[in-house]
Amino acid sequence: MTTSARMTRLTIALVAASLTTITASKSNAAIVTIDNSGSWINGANTLENQGFNLIQVPNGNEGLGSDLSTLSSPLGNIEFSPSVNKRQVGNPEPEKRWRTWSNNYQGEVYFTNGALTLDLKLPNLVAFDFYAQPDTFFLEPQFQRPYRISAIAQSGETSDVLSQLVNGNSGAQYFGFYSDDPLDPIQSIQITSEQGSGGFAIGQLRGASATATVPTPLLLPGIIGLGLGLWRKARSQNQQN
Repeated sequence: MTTSARMTRLTIALVAASLTTITASKSNAAIVTIDNSGSWINGANTLENQGFNLIQVPNGNEGLGSDLSTLSSPLGNIEFSPSVNKRQVGNPEPEKRWRTWSNNYQGEVYFTNGALTLDLKLPNLVAFDFYAQPDTFFLEPQFQRPYRISAIAQSGETSDVLSQLVNGNSGAQYFGFYSDDPLDPIQSIQITSEQGSGGFAIGQLRGASATATVPTPLLLPGIIGLGLGLWRKARSQNQQN
């Protein structure tokens, strides 16, 4: 077998293997959920252990107590539906205050204004996490109990529902998601709170951009390019001979 023939066969094998791997990756893609036991606050750092570079979503310039439907970040815009009310944990002014949180956090959170469902539209992120807590302080003492908050993420695939009981008094808990296929990033997350909870707030938002992460499947175009380059070189040599 001539050198050019061997190179051609190698090229075909590389391209075929690459395409097979891409197809298998897409068909087996999934969104993985991480509950409070895998949070970054308690030291588990599950998302970071998967190799994701999580970036804190900064708070905007909107005043406390204002409603907003879009939050700007270095990762792209995060859209809320319905709009949320910007509050600060422990703020002395009632219309700007969210009473308690967890993990000693004293920053800003985003309250659903009593709505039990919140849809987040994300800028194609491969990983996203947040903390959530129900609004139970207005309830009579006999109704002061943990309420269930659930979240589900959507890309080309749909995650399992991540559902946790969350205490409304200093009990905010962690919800994390990641796509195991960078070519199929997370596009949206729907969060719901149990009936009677008075809505909920989310805070401590973080995300990882698909363009900032280079998992194995993204190397495949390079492999294909290498194979095509070898094929062109072999063809050129064959023509010269």
